[in-house]
Amino acid sequence: MANFSLTTGMVQRQARVVKHFKVAKDHYQLSLHCPEAVRRAQPGQFIHLLCPGNGDGPLLLRRPFSLFDVDLTRGTLDFIYKVVGSGTHSLQAVKVGQRLDLLGPLGSTFEVHPETKNILLVGGGFGIPPLYYLAKALLENSRRFNAPTITAFLGARTRHWVIANKAFKQLGVRTLVATDDGTMGHKGTTIDLVKRFLKKVPDRTALYTCGPTPMMAAAARLAKQKNLFAQASLEERMGCAMGVCMGCVVEIKGPHATTHKKYQRVCTEGPVFAADAVVWDK
Repeated sequence: MANFSLTTGMVQRQARVVKHFKVAKDHYQLSLHCPEAVRRAQPGQFIHLLCPGNGDGPLLLRRPFSLFDVDLTRGTLDFIYKVVGSGTHSLQAVKVGQRLDLLGPLGSTFEVHPETKNILLVGGGFGIPPLYYLAKALLENSRRFNAPTITAFLGARTRHWVIANKAFKQLGVRTLVATDDGTMGHKGTTIDLVKRFLKKVPDRTALYTCGPTPMMAAAARLAKQKNLFAQASLEERMGCAMGVCMGCVVEIKGPHATTHKKYQRVCTEGPVFAADAVVWDK
């Protein structure tokens, strides 16, 4: 398994905002300077951020955000968020130089077996960012192991919500886009594109997915059908992100589940799970 980290464990810090800009309609990229968290970060993990609120002080509950990019040289970590609720609405007003309370990195990481030759990244909406971090880490660490061939399948409802496609291309990753309305790339779903790609399955292929549940469920079924190693990064509402409140549990099946682990926490046992272990219809 590829191991990307220099050290492990989480930190809580007042991280300084170094960049904050719009990347697509309703989507923003936030870059925080926090070298201690950067040194511990691995692909698949997330940070738990205390959102500033709208004038009445910070919100009570933190919000989880998947890591999109980590820069060891600059000591920065980035995430992309979509404005959907009170927490992300309050983030819109954050300025460069401001400090935000950060807890992390948290959660499990992606596994990449050394013999893997081809990697398929299947992402939808703001589930795309952790897949970019995985691709970048694999390519940057290619001196330590042979970097696999990576293909990214990115989906959104419309071209206005497509994110990170240019970033993937700058890495040299083959990038295919699908939009529901056909305004960019294939008209349809990412699964359409993956099925077309897998008509002839490349040797030693693995699949990683993150995004809307129906998309991940379809990707998991396809991976099982093609006998591919597959992992899914789940997104759930979280209260504590420390495994205490049990607010983010998902049902697990098969050999990954035990009497005491039928329901597992996305914040600690996850967010990355074996794709065939998740009970998707729940």
